[in-house]
Amino acid sequence: MFCPQCGKKLAGTEKFCPNCGFNLAVPPASIRWDSQVVASQPRCIESADSAYQPVTGVAPSELVTLAAALLVGIAAFLPFLVVSGTSYDYSVALTDAPDGAVLVLLAIATAILPMVHRRAASLVLSSIMSAFSLFEVCSVALMMLTSTHATYYVTFGAGFCLLALGIVMGVVSVILLARDIVRSKRRRQHVMGSFIPANGSVPPRQ
Repeated sequence: MFCPQCGKKLAGTEKFCPNCGFNLAVPPASIRWDSQVVASQPRCIESADSAYQPVTGVAPSELVTLAAALLVGIAAFLPFLVVSGTSYDYSVALTDAPDGAVLVLLAIATAILPMVHRRAASLVLSSIMSAFSLFEVCSVALMMLTSTHATYYVTFGAGFCLLALGIVMGVVSVILLARDIVRSKRRRQHVMGSFIPANGSVPPRQ
């Protein structure tokens, strides 16, 4: 037996509900509507709880973030600049400098977080990784524009092109992650507003 007012489980011998004080001597016909409401409340609570279940699938924003991190990580090991001359020809990768090691670490951390569905942390690291990659690309491009000799002897390698693509993917991932976080927050607010009664108390779940 359950209390029609608050849904508390009763032994069946009480005259008043020990939880809310409802008079259990009221004829069942007069509380039929309340009983239906109480019977539906556990299902509402279960629906609210289901909104907070952890995500098991991979969202498109997480796939884009993972792809951006992989592109940036691979680009750090490929030839970034190719220097050609009459008697020499060699390439330079980002990993030849300390900046490349930092970029690789950022890419690894950014690739791991989407796998464990940490969207807020993924958003922060993806933003940092994209900003750091953009700084590397802009600094090299500025050097090429200001140096007349570099224009003739230095060309962009595969690592530069792949890093530029990784920056674009990183910006897209930041936008998608921010959108998912906002939607998730609004969904939680909607669920809480829909399933919490006006008096602020939720009937105990049996």
